[in-house]
Amino acid sequence: MSEPARATSRQCSDQGLDELLTAAHSSLRDAIHDRLSAQGGTPELRDPDLALSQTLAAVHRALGTSVSQRLTQPAGPDREGESTSHLEPRLSPGHPLASRLAPVRIKYRRHALQAAQSYGIKDLMPTLAGARRITENVIELLEFEDAGTEVRPLVQHLERLLEQVEHLAEHPPATTEPTTPEYLCAVRESLEIHAQPLLRAVCNAHQLLREELVPMLVEPDSAMDSEMVTRDLADDLDQAWAKANDLSRAVAIVQAVSNDFVGEDLRQAKLEGTLLAGVRWSSSTTWPEEWEPLIWRASAPAEQEPGVLVIAAEPSNTKVPVDT
Repeated sequence: MSEPARATSRQCSDQGLDELLTAAHSSLRDAIHDRLSAQGGTPELRDPDLALSQTLAAVHRALGTSVSQRLTQPAGPDREGESTSHLEPRLSPGHPLASRLAPVRIKYRRHALQAAQSYGIKDLMPTLAGARRITENVIELLEFEDAGTEVRPLVQHLERLLEQVEHLAEHPPATTEPTTPEYLCAVRESLEIHAQPLLRAVCNAHQLLREELVPMLVEPDSAMDSEMVTRDLADDLDQAWAKANDLSRAVAIVQAVSNDFVGEDLRQAKLEGTLLAGVRWSSSTTWPEEWEPLIWRASAPAEQEPGVLVIAAEPSNTKVPVDT
């Protein structure tokens, strides 16, 4: 079988598996909902039934997380641990940043990277992951009677984490420039289109926590209701996790198009005052004539990328010793 045929076959296989997992996730959700809502309300479950329902709910959340992560990752066998430097070549032609000229991308590189970094993905993802773990711990504790003293501190910690995620996902501060260049508008739009759904999902989870779960925890004999609300909260956080992965990929794309100038024509670029440290380029990249020797002097070979160079420091007429 030819390589294109194998790739097509693998893509079809992955697509079929994604569809099957999504259908199974949906069917399991409906089954859990019907079971818990039988005869118009929450049934009185005997111990074996309660254990089965808890197991089904745990499988539902785990499956939902797996499906969300799978659908938000790029296709291919090497999806895990993928470097952001390889994202740019796979941008679809319809992506708002795909066809931008290299001189424009490098001119506004500093502002584009600041916009991407303003969401604090490195802090946002582990914070949201911590919120999901705490929610699972609360569900486990609510299975036992008289667990209120252990649950309340966890819920307070969970609320603080959700506040942090909301802060990180909020719209970044506006630029101080009198007018925002059209390219930067496109960059911010490509980020906001994913940041806003994440913010809504986290706000919904936070509202459920404040308005339903917290009041229930101070009421006696509400363990069953508290557990059901916490499971709803876990589902909300699963949705937020999927949205956070979308935003994380959007940030990685902005970083990639801001850093990757391999083979680009930059002869018309105005580089004075431009942030250049971290730019990836190659011998086929063309620079303004007066900048080329400075760029060469400030660059070093990229690790595990033959033929690719990275500007390791801002170009300067002063030579910097290797051991500094």
